[in-house]
Amino acid sequence: MKKDKIYCFIDRIKFIFKLIKDLKLSLLIVCLFLCVINVILPYITMINTQEIINRIQIGLSIRLILKRLIIFLILGILYIISSNLYNFLILKYKEYLYLELNKKFLDNSLKFNLKDFENPEVYNIIQRAEQEIGIRPYNIIISLLSIISQSVNLISAFLILTKWHLTLIIGFILLASFASKYFISISKNEYDILMNRTNYERKSWYISHLLIKDEYIKEVRLFGLSKYLIQQFIELRSRFFKENVDVLKRQYIFSEIYQLMNYVISFFIIFLAIYESTQGIILVGTAMTYINTSSKIENAIQNIVSNIFGIYKDSLYIDNIKKYFNYESNKFYGNKTLKNITTIEFVNVSFKYPNREVYAIRNTSFKIKKGEILAIVGENGSGKTTIIKLLNGLYDEYEGNILINGIEIREIDKKSLRNCLATLFQDYNKYQFTIKENIGFGSIDNLDDIEKIKYSAKKGGADQFINCLPNNYTQQVGYWFEGGTQLSGGQWQKLGLSRLFMKNADCLILDEPTASLDPFSELEIFKQLYQNSNEKINIIITHRFINTVFANKIIVLKNGEIIEKGKHDELLKQDGFYKDMFDIQSRGITLN
Repeated sequence: MKKDKIYCFIDRIKFIFKLIKDLKLSLLIVCLFLCVINVILPYITMINTQEIINRIQIGLSIRLILKRLIIFLILGILYIISSNLYNFLILKYKEYLYLELNKKFLDNSLKFNLKDFENPEVYNIIQRAEQEIGIRPYNIIISLLSIISQSVNLISAFLILTKWHLTLIIGFILLASFASKYFISISKNEYDILMNRTNYERKSWYISHLLIKDEYIKEVRLFGLSKYLIQQFIELRSRFFKENVDVLKRQYIFSEIYQLMNYVISFFIIFLAIYESTQGIILVGTAMTYINTSSKIENAIQNIVSNIFGIYKDSLYIDNIKKYFNYESNKFYGNKTLKNITTIEFVNVSFKYPNREVYAIRNTSFKIKKGEILAIVGENGSGKTTIIKLLNGLYDEYEGNILINGIEIREIDKKSLRNCLATLFQDYNKYQFTIKENIGFGSIDNLDDIEKIKYSAKKGGADQFINCLPNNYTQQVGYWFEGGTQLSGGQWQKLGLSRLFMKNADCLILDEPTASLDPFSELEIFKQLYQNSNEKINIIITHRFINTVFANKIIVLKNGEIIEKGKHDELLKQDGFYKDMFDIQSRGITLN
């Protein structure tokens, strides 16, 4: 390997040890000790066996032979105990490592912001790291253990053969050196193939998801998309199949040639040992030791070379894990703690999403204070939800100022900000958990407060259908897990609203909160909002203009800009866009 490759290789190994340094190293050291013992014991057994056979050949007393046989028995028992203990402990370490590294992986995911999750390259970084985190570190550790133990194996074998013919060792070493360059080439080629297919891997996963998950399957079947999607999946996986077979073919051909050459060298040693034993130069037991030792050298060198380049190959994938853990999200880390919210103000705020040229909102200004209800209306894509995302601190790279109690939002600690906000987006989560958890997630610290959960369910209009379920608040919902029952769109939305009310926040933000509700349920929800309006700030995004009647302030968005402001009656008198939209909804659909 060239210098830069060696440096990168060492750097990756250092990163792995940094990642696992606090993960039961004592257990790993015990495994290393057992690993070495499991190499040394067969050599001691082999030398002991040599002495037994030689003593039989030269006719020594049976008592001396029996002592050697007892030693043989003890060594065998020790080896069985040691090897089985090693297998148990190393598998235990594997499970522990998998658990702890995945915990670290998930903990690290918290540093990514919403902007990152809208970047395909970030998805690639995450997926590659997720694929490798449970495999590569363990593979490297096992390979390192194997290299250490096989090095002990090789040294022991060399010490035995140097007493016979030192030059025999040279053939194995030259062969291993010759193989190294080709091992690197194969490993690099496999890595490049897998790296270049990450996007397609995600696409094949997505297609599979569409075909087997209940949230998609209805539309897929109704539109007859199954065959098309299956064909798309087959085309992608067929490409992967061809690439994988090509890699395996190269590996197989080289491995076969390498093993054949190794075998030829071993055969020569066996031939020489048999020849010298027939000529009386060495005893039969000694000849058997040399034959077995040559086989051990062959296996040791193969294992060392294979593991070195296995580590090299695995270390290439470590870059994926390293890139994930070292990824720096562009975040503003505010340190001002927010205890409550009394005013919210946007001052000439403009924002465009990453990799887009058009502004989602431009020069947006408004102010709302405690006790007021703000309704935001406009066509699809006019910037309504973008305002809510910015208010929740999901994006920081905007122009202008967003002020909470007069403090720029970027200066506020995000956790304290979100503790004061309760937001229900239009694409809210439908958690495949119990009813209790679906509501309790709104205030995770009160997840076991069943009275508060029931009170929130009543405010969200979910209590009536919950009481009709077989297991009430412990009922599993969704079809993903055993015992689940599916809910209607309106019932899911009521759970989402109940989750919102569960959070005792100063500002309630609802993005199309009643889109799936019937008119009676919708009326009850807005009653709840208006009853609590003196205590909180309420912000409602809606397409239903009947819901804006009681709002203290209404802003009308079009193409990312505020085109009208005022109360319901004031906007009707302006005879503008708001009135046109209100009239259309009031009249309903007509054919003329």
